[in-house]
Amino acid sequence: MPKKILHFTQARIKALPIPDTGRVEYYDDEEKRLTCRVSSTGNKTYSVVKWADNKVQRVTLGKTIDMTVTDARQKAAARVLEINSGINPTEAKRKKAKEKTPLGEVLEQYIAAPRADDRSLKPYTIKNYRYKLKLGFSDWLEKPINKITKEMVKARYTLITKKKGNTTANTTMRVLRLTLNYAIDEEMISDNPTRTLKKRWHTNNRKERIINSEQLKPWHEAVEGLTNEKAKVYFILALYMGFRSTELLTLEWVNVDMKAQTIELQDTKNGSNHLLPMPRVVIPYIKALNTNTVGSRWVFAGIDPAKYMDQPRHQMKKVIEASGVEFSPHDCRRSFATHADAASLPMTTIKNLMNHKINDVTGGYIVPELETLRLAINKVADYIQSKVTQKDNVIQLHAKG
Repeated sequence: MPKKILHFTQARIKALPIPDTGRVEYYDDEEKRLTCRVSSTGNKTYSVVKWADNKVQRVTLGKTIDMTVTDARQKAAARVLEINSGINPTEAKRKKAKEKTPLGEVLEQYIAAPRADDRSLKPYTIKNYRYKLKLGFSDWLEKPINKITKEMVKARYTLITKKKGNTTANTTMRVLRLTLNYAIDEEMISDNPTRTLKKRWHTNNRKERIINSEQLKPWHEAVEGLTNEKAKVYFILALYMGFRSTELLTLEWVNVDMKAQTIELQDTKNGSNHLLPMPRVVIPYIKALNTNTVGSRWVFAGIDPAKYMDQPRHQMKKVIEASGVEFSPHDCRRSFATHADAASLPMTTIKNLMNHKINDVTGGYIVPELETLRLAINKVADYIQSKVTQKDNVIQLHAKG
C-alpha cells in the first residue's frame, strides 16, 4: 500500500478522518520522517519513523492536540539527528526512566529476579535485606537511585558507624552495595557509588567469645529457668548441636525425624543439606515442643503460627541477667566447636558436625556415617553435661510433657 503523504497543517491534521477499525498513518511531505497515526479510537499521534540498525525505529512524540505542527517538525528533526548519531531515543527514554527507580523498589526487583541456579532467596535472607536497607537508609527508600552519590554514601557510612558501630555500618552498606550492583546489571545506573568505600571498610575482627566450661553451669541453670519453652529449646539446640540462628529459626517439623532421631537442615549456608543426629539429652525437649506447636509448620513458631519466631532477644537478656554470662546465639555455635575440641574429637569430625566444608584432599574423601556422627555429637553433649553438674557430675534435663 503506497504511503499517504500530505503537507501537514493544523487544519489538515484536525480534519483527518477517523478509520472504522485499526489505524491509518500519514507522512509529512516537509519533514519526511514525521508521521501522524490516526486510530479508530480517535487518537491522533505524532511519531518519527526511521530505518536504523537494520530495523525500523519508531519514536512517539506526543498527541496532536498537545503540540503544533511546527513543534512536531522540530522534535522530529531532533530525534532523527539522535538516531543518525547512533542514539536510540526509545532506549534512551527507557534508561532515563530506569534511573529514576526508587532505591526500595530496586531491592524488591532484586529479590523477585530469577536466579541462574533456580534457587530463590530464603525468606530469612529477604527479611534481613529489607531490614538492613531500612535500618541504614530509611530516608533513601523513595530516592531515585541515580541521585545517590559517593559523597552521600561516605557521609552515611560515617553516620551509621558513629550511631550503630562498625559491624552495622558494614552490613547495612553491603546490602546497599548489592542493591546498586543489581541496578548496574539492569542498566539503571552505570557506576556503584559504594565503590568509594573500597579502602574504608571497617575490619571485622573474628569474635572469640564463648560460654566457657566455668560459665556453662550458671548459663545452663538460667536457660532451664526460662518459662518460654521455645526460647529454652532454641538455646539448648544452639549449644548442643551448634546450629546457626537462622537454621534454627527456619527449621520445619517436616525435617525433624523423631523415629530416626535426626534433624536435616535444608539449603544451608554452604549450599548443601545437613543431616545431624540429635544428642540424647535434647530429644525430650523436641518432643515436648512438638506437642506444644501442633499445626505449625515451624519448630519455633511465632505468635502467628504461620510464621517462625524472631530471635528471642528478650529471653536472651533474661539468661544474661540471671547467669552473668554475656552471650549471643552464634557464641553458642562457637562454644559447641570449642567443647567438641575439648572432648578430643578430630578436626574433620568437628567440621562435619558444623557443616563446614573440608578443603584438604584427604578430608574430602572422608564421608562420615550417621552413627559415627551420633557417637560424636553425644560425646560433645556428655562433655557439656559434665561441666554443668552438681554432685553426681551428670545433669538431667527435664522437658515438660
